[in-house]
Parts: sequence; C-alpha cells; structure tokens
Amino acid sequence: MKKILFLGLLLFLGLGLAACGQDNGPQLSNDDYKQFLDLFKGDWNMPGLYEKDGSEHTMPAPVTETGMEINVLDYGAKANNANEDNFSAFKKAIDNASPGDTVFIPNGDYYFKNYRRASEEYDTHIALTDGITLRGESQNGVRIISCFSESKNETDNTTVIAAVNVNNVAIKNLTVTSNTSDDVLPDNTNSNLQSLIYTAPKYGITAASGGVIADAEDQASNILIEGVTVEKFQRMGVRIAKAKEVVVKNSTFQKATCLGGGGMGYGVNIQGLGNGFDCTDSFVDTCFNIVENCNFVGPWLRHGALIQYSAHNNVIRNNKFDDILLDSIDMHGEDEYSNEICNNVIHNTRRGAGIGLGNTGATHDASGRNNFIHDNEIKNGARGIDILLGTPNTIVFKNTIDQVGNGIRCSNANGTRIVENTLSNIEGTAISVTYSYVYGNPSLGLPSDYKILSNTIKSCGKGVYLDSKGNNFVLKDTKFEGMDEKVQIVDESGSFVIPDATDLTSPVQGNNVLPKENFFITMESKSKPAQYQKNLKLKSSALEPMFNRMIYALFDKKDAPTTYDKVYLSITAKAQEGTPTINIFSNTTYTDWTTDSICWDNSKLHQDTLALIKNSAEDPVQEFTTFTFPFAEYEFHTYYIDVTEAYKAIGADVFTLVLTNENVDGTYMEVYSKEQTANDFEQAFRLIFTN
Repeated sequence: MKKILFLGLLLFLGLGLAACGQDNGPQLSNDDYKQFLDLFKGDWNMPGLYEKDGSEHTMPAPVTETGMEINVLDYGAKANNANEDNFSAFKKAIDNASPGDTVFIPNGDYYFKNYRRASEEYDTHIALTDGITLRGESQNGVRIISCFSESKNETDNTTVIAAVNVNNVAIKNLTVTSNTSDDVLPDNTNSNLQSLIYTAPKYGITAASGGVIADAEDQASNILIEGVTVEKFQRMGVRIAKAKEVVVKNSTFQKATCLGGGGMGYGVNIQGLGNGFDCTDSFVDTCFNIVENCNFVGPWLRHGALIQYSAHNNVIRNNKFDDILLDSIDMHGEDEYSNEICNNVIHNTRRGAGIGLGNTGATHDASGRNNFIHDNEIKNGARGIDILLGTPNTIVFKNTIDQVGNGIRCSNANGTRIVENTLSNIEGTAISVTYSYVYGNPSLGLPSDYKILSNTIKSCGKGVYLDSKGNNFVLKDTKFEGMDEKVQIVDESGSFVIPDATDLTSPVQGNNVLPKENFFITMESKSKPAQYQKNLKLKSSALEPMFNRMIYALFDKKDAPTTYDKVYLSITAKAQEGTPTINIFSNTTYTDWTTDSICWDNSKLHQDTLALIKNSAEDPVQEFTTFTFPFAEYEFHTYYIDVTEAYKAIGADVFTLVLTNENVDGTYMEVYSKEQTANDFEQAFRLIFTN
C-alpha cells in the first residue's frame, strides 16, 4: 500500500487526482483542485481512489495466469447443445483449479440449468474460487446461457456467475446471457411496468460478500471483470455488494428484461449493506471499486451505472452511456459519498438526468457529501445533472452539457460547487437553484454556501435562475454567448418570501389504520397491474395520455376504533413542480378490487382516457377531501389532513378512496403506499384516529 500524506500529495504530485489521471482522460492540475481543499479535509473526504487520511490508494495487481490452463471440454462440457446442462462440467473444472490457474472456455454456446448455493444469498450456475481466472476464447464467441426455471428466477436471488466471498479472481472474454428471446423484451418507455419475464436471472455476474464477514480477509476483493457482455437479466448486469477493489472494464451492458422500479434494469450496481446501514471502516466497507471503459447500451437499461447504500471512494470513468431510460449514472440517494464520476460520455438520457445525485424513490433521499463530477460530456436527453433532496457539497467541475431540456438543477443541495462548466443549446435553464422547504424551520431551505464560478453558457433559454439565496452564496464570472441579457441571470431572490410553517406538516399521533389494498392504475399498462411499488403515481394529463395515473385505497371501518375525537388522513407525497391539488373521493360500491389485479382496463370510478373521477348511478362517488401542496418543491413530506366529518358521512364499513388531479395540471406526483411502514408508520398512507 502506497502511503502519501495528504499535504504531501498537494505539494508534490501536481498531476491531480490519480483516479482520472494519465491514461484516463484529462488530468486535474494542483491549481484546479486546490480551490476545493476546504471540502477535501477530514476522514474519507478526498473523492476517488483515496484512503481515509487522504493518501492515495494503490489498487492491487489483478490475478495473473501463471498456472495451468484447464479446458472445460476436458471435464465434459459440451457447446451448442440446448439440451446439455454444463453445470457439472464447469464445476469439476473449477474444483480442479488452483490459485493462478485459468479455466478456459472455447468458443460456443454453453447452456446451464442446475445451480449451487453461493454463501447464504445467491444461487448460481458458476461459483468461482480464490485465485483463478475464468476466461473465454472471445467475448462474442463464448456465450454462457442461463436456463434457471422461471419459478426460481421469480422467487430467488439467481445469478449466472458468482464471485462471492472470494479474492483475486478474474472473469474475461465472454458473454453472459439467458434463454430469453429478443422478441419478449419489454416496453422500453415504461418505468412502472413489471415485465414478468422470468426466463432471465436476477443478476448476470455477482461480486459480493455474503453471510457474516468476521475478518477483513473474508471480504470479496480484487475481482476483475474484463471484456464481458452482460444481457438479459432482470435486476443488475454486475452486482457489486459489500466488496472492494472490484474492477469492471471494457465491457458491454444491454437488454435488461425489466425496467420497472425496485432495483430493476441496472447495468452495474455498487452498493453497501443496505438502506440505513453505514458500513464505513467495517469488514464490508464498499470502496475502491472501478467501472471504466464500458458501454451501456439502451434502450433496455433503466440506469447504466449506480452507486448506493453509503458506498464511497468508488470511480466511474471513461464509459459511454446511450439511450438510458432514467439517470444514466445514478447516485441513488442513500448516502453514497466521495465517489468520482469523470470523463464519461452520456448521450440521449430519455427521462432522467445524465448524472443524478439524490433520488426520490421509496427509501431514498440525499446522496452523501463530496461526490466529484468532472470532465463528463452530456448531450441530448431530458436533463444534464440533478443535485437534490439534501445532497451536500457536490463538486460539478469542467463538464460539457449540450442540447438537453435543462442543464444543472439544484434543490436542497447546500455547499454545491459549480465551476468551469460549459452549457449550450439548452431549451430551458442552464443552471437553476431553488428553495426547498425544511420541516419546523422553513428558513433553512434557502440555498446557502453555493459557489457558481466561471461557467460558460451559450444559447440557452435561461442562463442562471435563482428563486432565493441564503448565506455565503457566490455567483460570479459567468460568460454568456448568444443570449439576450434579460435571460442571462434571472434572480428572483429579492422578492422571495419564505413560506410559513404549515399545520399540515405537524405530526399527529393516534391509532393507525392502514388500507386493506392500496395501488395505482396507469395508462402505461392498461391491461395488467403496474409493477408493485412503494411509490404510487398520480398524474392527470391531456397532453401525455399514456402517463395518466390514479391511486386507489380500500379501507374497512371494522379495523378502526369505534370511539374517537378526530380522524386524519396521512399522506407522504411530493409534486414535481408547483403546488398542485390532489382531489380525493370516496365510494362504497366498488370494493372487490385487489392490489394484485387492479389495472386501468378493469377498474371503475375513472374516465376512459383521462385520470379523472367518473360518477355514475351504479357507482356513485362523494368528495372526501381536497389537498393542495402548501409549498413547491420536488421532495417528499408527510401531511396530516383532518377528514373527521367526511369519514363519519360514509355509510358503509368498506369503502374505496380514489386520488386524482381534477385540475388536469399535468403535474407528476407520488404518494407513499401503505407499505411504507418504517418508523411506526410515519410515512405510510393511512388513517389516524385520535382521542
């Protein structure tokens, strides 16, 4: 391990951050990053391949092929025969390999049906052991074809190749795929639909620590995945979990079989232990993993590369992303920090940002501190870079963003540095910084400690938009080209009024009653239920018919107290823009629906083509309550609405509530479902009865 003190690094290296140095794109000079030193001081605050104390981390040498070459054909493997199960032959070859040996696979299609357990978490066709290389004759010529049963893929953690609890392993020159036809790949525009294609395994390649890790030597580490193609998987092409020093390079990811929520359709995923667990400095600390020189090919990828669950000091560099559905590179809003994202080419991100920090999904919110986003090219698509939901101290440096809907969007992102970026031909706003409401102290939502310096903005709808400013906000030396002066800087902070605290966010304690059923219908999947999600979608839009969505909830008064003082409806919700209204109606005749079966075509109480209520003599509805968001921001908050009189007026035990947007604002909204039951139901959709 090469140890260089942090101050020594600053004084003598001069070539900048090693993670994106010499052979990996533009270098950062000493002067370039000296301006960020106030962020880089302290434990684990130097982003990229740097140790806790700021000294450079030296990656271990990958395993070398110094031993025997073991040909799988010599152990009974048979290529190009769909009726042949190659599980036993490959297992025998691997069992006879010693550290330094290579298990060699000649060109051909190799089918796998049987499997073994890798640790306590995964079932796999091919389980690797310490010190060996699994190498195909060629990336396109060797195909490892998974044939798990559909029931197995549906219910268990299936993976084609497992490097679990191993060290010093390489996987090279092959394609990992499944017995899934191109003809059944899902609708690649739909982020809500569970495709139900269970011929594909959950994961392609898994590099992970499984079970209880009692010693640093037991952590999965020093794993090289090079020259592979991974396709036709449900969740993740490569899953890196609780592991370190995993390198994925010169590889291609494509054709996921599901793009819905809940962890589907990721090319490469780097993650720690799980939501709410920070394993920094533990035996399963997830750090020093690299994804480089890879191709992420849409349209069948939800995200290209993703980092989550307090994973830190990882690097994503020199990759190409094209035609990804949502954020191409996603810092997933689960405290991931000090990661370096550099020299990537990101084109045609369809519905998210090229690079996203902070995520609005079910258990997500802020990314962590000091993620360093530099020297990336983002072109075409919806947005350039999003920094949201409490993500602090992000550095956005020397990126080029061109021909996107909006450039760099910041909300609740205090400490952000936006320096020396070039933004051009943007239809909306190049750089926007907006207020974000904070519970209990609304003044804390003012954007503070920003530095927006020396950016170049060319031919954009608006240059820099500020709706508010707090302390230590610096904006200077912006260069504008091809823009009317009145739209170069639009600063509305002088007239901004901090919202008053609202009673709607004051927590209410009482007896919680959850719905019996709770789901949403969508025009995206008219004839079958949307994929199960904890986030329920809501939108009424005449301009975008396929994105019309409504929320249904089924309650039974028999679950509720018979005596009470007040009844509150608690919803945890967000709106993409503005302060739209959610209209809530009640009905007592349509009560035989279930979460598993309800969809647009078979449900009642709504119009045929718009997400609006339908009132009929057969299925009458009554207005239950109306809720208008008290402040504008794209962030979940929990609201408590007094519905006492409306609840009393319902003349039946079982009733359905329907949530719509009768104003047809076209605003995208989400509401947490009844499944959000962490923290004593604090975020679940529910009724609360007080005395």
